[in-house]
Amino acid sequence: MSDVANGRLLVVGAGQMGAQIAVQSAMNGVDVELVDVVPEALERGRAQIVAILDRNVEKDRSTRVDADASLARIHFSSDLAAAAPRCDWAIEAVVERLDVKKIVFAQLAELLPAHAGIATNSSHIRAESIAGDAPYSDRVLNMHFFHPLTVMDLVEIVAAPHTSSQIMDAAVAWAARIKRTSVVLNKAVDGFLVNRVLGAASREAFALLADGVASFPEIDIAVKRGLRWPLGPFALADLSGLDLLLQSRTTRFEKHGEAGDKATMDIVGPLVAAGRLGRKSGAGFYDYSVDPPAPLPLPSPGAQS
Repeated sequence: MSDVANGRLLVVGAGQMGAQIAVQSAMNGVDVELVDVVPEALERGRAQIVAILDRNVEKDRSTRVDADASLARIHFSSDLAAAAPRCDWAIEAVVERLDVKKIVFAQLAELLPAHAGIATNSSHIRAESIAGDAPYSDRVLNMHFFHPLTVMDLVEIVAAPHTSSQIMDAAVAWAARIKRTSVVLNKAVDGFLVNRVLGAASREAFALLADGVASFPEIDIAVKRGLRWPLGPFALADLSGLDLLLQSRTTRFEKHGEAGDKATMDIVGPLVAAGRLGRKSGAGFYDYSVDPPAPLPLPSPGAQS
């Protein structure tokens, strides 16, 4: 197997997480192929990367020379067939749809060198669901990074049933190469580690809000001051994206039927329908056009527009 610590990385998908994986790797000396079939998405990814590097220079975390060198290590492309054969490891960060991920994984298995691992960044779609028992299933796994990746020092590494020990060792080495702490799960569970713990707390917060125990700003303040979280559960939901939260809670409710998931759906659904997706849209539970962000009124129950 090629020495993954000195290999070339392929990142598929130039959205928030894909761009952040690319820039974190490039800042640590890794040559990166960042591929997205949508040219506009690729340009948005480039803009996000440039903004991160510029901010590091402004805050004296990096020099302009180092920032420019990091950007130069990233090759932006829409041609997966040309990029993949040059790489020693791949991380998929496309839309959270199983059908799309299956297509991407099959393409990667065909195009990558035989030694290259194929990781999905997904936090809730397991690699085993994507690859099944395909001939390349010994090369697949989950590497779940956290947003914002350039700040959050963690990656959860989860094997699929057929993942080889060599690929798992390589994943741990790769995480270390880009200066991220890894934790390896002994078995796959829905939500992995962090989201299982966080999700339980978040569902309880939404249930308390739905029951009228306290307002969402008061719950956020209580959690920040009482548990010393940097963000309360509703501000954190805004940061992660309310559309993604709604998608994951809907899927989970269909599977488990938990009241906390239903409460989340009832509260977040009208916000998403109104275009209030959180920080990325400028408004969610809070208004991000002002500093500090201000709480916004919630739509009436049952409102969908």
